[in-house]
Amino acid sequence: MWSSHKPNQRQKNERKRRQQVQGSQAAGASPVKGKPVRGRQRFLFHRVNDIPLKYKFLLIYLLCVLLPIIAINSFFYQRNSEDIQAREVENLRKSIDRASGELLGMINEGIALNHSIGMDNSIYEALDRTYASPSAYYDEYYGFLRDKLTRYMSANITEVRVYTDNQTIQTGANYHVMSSSTLGSQPWLQQLARSGGNITVAAYDETSGLNPGKRLSIVSKMNTYISHARYDKYSRVDLTVSKVYDILNRERDSLQLRLVDNENRVVAASGDGNEDDLEIIPNPPLPEHEDNAGYVVERNLGDFNYVKGWKLIGIADTRRIDNLLNEAHRSILLLAIFSTVIPSLLIFVILRSYHDRVKRLSDHMENIRHERFEPINMPEGSDEIGELIRTFNVMTMRITTLINDVYKLEIRQKSFELERVRTELSMLQSQVNPHFLFNTLNALLVVCTKNGYTDVTGIIKNLSLMMRQLLSRADGLVLLEEELQFTSMYLQIEKFRFGDLFDYTFDIEPAALKQRIPRMSIQPLVENACKHGLQARKSDRSIRITAHMDKYGLNVMVIDNGIGMPPERLQQLLQNMKSDEAMEGHIGIRNVYRRLELFYEGEADFILHSEAGTGTEAGFRIARAELDGEGHFRRRESG
Repeated sequence: MWSSHKPNQRQKNERKRRQQVQGSQAAGASPVKGKPVRGRQRFLFHRVNDIPLKYKFLLIYLLCVLLPIIAINSFFYQRNSEDIQAREVENLRKSIDRASGELLGMINEGIALNHSIGMDNSIYEALDRTYASPSAYYDEYYGFLRDKLTRYMSANITEVRVYTDNQTIQTGANYHVMSSSTLGSQPWLQQLARSGGNITVAAYDETSGLNPGKRLSIVSKMNTYISHARYDKYSRVDLTVSKVYDILNRERDSLQLRLVDNENRVVAASGDGNEDDLEIIPNPPLPEHEDNAGYVVERNLGDFNYVKGWKLIGIADTRRIDNLLNEAHRSILLLAIFSTVIPSLLIFVILRSYHDRVKRLSDHMENIRHERFEPINMPEGSDEIGELIRTFNVMTMRITTLINDVYKLEIRQKSFELERVRTELSMLQSQVNPHFLFNTLNALLVVCTKNGYTDVTGIIKNLSLMMRQLLSRADGLVLLEEELQFTSMYLQIEKFRFGDLFDYTFDIEPAALKQRIPRMSIQPLVENACKHGLQARKSDRSIRITAHMDKYGLNVMVIDNGIGMPPERLQQLLQNMKSDEAMEGHIGIRNVYRRLELFYEGEADFILHSEAGTGTEAGFRIARAELDGEGHFRRRESG
């Protein structure tokens, strides 16, 4: 059943797949839709993976930091500049509106005064009357006309005059008689005629009279009452020109103002000096760059017929706007520098930390390919890369330990065996029978005792005991107490040799005496100190042997006050001690180092310090965990 069912199911699946493919083709879709897209995505990611790390960081910095900062600051500068210009244009509009309002107020005051005069029937009657004699006019003048116009005077009004062609009136004060031909030649009457109305604002230069100069007047024809129209009558109200300049100069901090009349002439402008000395000139055209820059504002004084064509033109002081724009530019520039430098430094520090550690990790991994298992010596950090570096260091240390355990230990054991064979050969080549030498020393001891040679007796006794221990003890671990006894016998012999020129002391902690250490691990250090450190010293030769326990383990030191060694000589000795090449002198130091390596496999530290002219310190430190009988040596033999 199972074998027959399986082909049928496969056939159904195959037919279903074919139907789906045909349906996709009929709809115009590719049967493998999506695969090219995924392929392109994989290609894109592979290309990104091919870019070196430092160039990736550079692209991130340029595209995600520098370009956005530049774009944002440029946009902010553009908007700020536009806001400054819009604000200044608004300030200009307010200034020119204020000035035009005040000027229009002055003109309206003159218009109101002129209207009051034109509506006074009594003035018409007095001016339209024919006087029999000048005295008759003066009677009318002093009785009625004298104070009729002066009561309208104000700070904005300089003078009020009435002109007529009534020849029976005497010219004087505010009333003036002119012929019809003379009236037609007056510039203010010409402007009134050109205006086509009964009232207008006229600007002109007065050349006659006691006070010639620039005039700004409200001129009207007095024709309100037809019954008093025998003579032509005109009223002229002169505005205070200095007040006009005060209004214009009040805004000079923000813009320069020009008052232009209906004939496109500059009547007054801010910043002028003595306004009475200035002529009315045609309005000069504005510079094209100022007009297009929006720094020129123009306002009509009003919609009334008497001020039709009059306008106030404001020209902004571009230096002020330029100063504001420059100040904004400096502020934006400082902000751009600050917002660029600080993030750039921060990103540089972060990316350098990331890149340097990854680069170091990559280099050390490359070294592993060449069988160099070196740890990464650098601050690791607490992030993911630091954890990766710590894991790498643990891996390299474990690999190194494994190599040392498997290969280097065997090499050191063979080297130790070879050294022992060399020692045995050396003893055979010396052609001295140790037992014969031991028996001879005992015979000499008996003779010296009989003859009373007490000094020699002690030395021969110590030498005999040393020979006995060398012949009877196996090469292994001994108590520190026994090793110190053996070393003490050697020091007594040295004391016999040098007499008062040599002295030695022991500084031993009682808890350290029962610890087990490799045999012949102190005496060779003492012998090396006597031979290489103290022989060259003339007097006060001393050796101090210390042993104490601390939280790390057992510490044993041999300290002399000999001639010491310079740093380069000490470094050379340490290198020779760790190498397998034959060395001249200091054999005892190498033997102690090799014993510690053999017994404790790196858990014991050999210590050697020296300073020229001061002395040398040599010794070792055995870890507390290794002070358990015979340590690795016992475990190795039991395995």
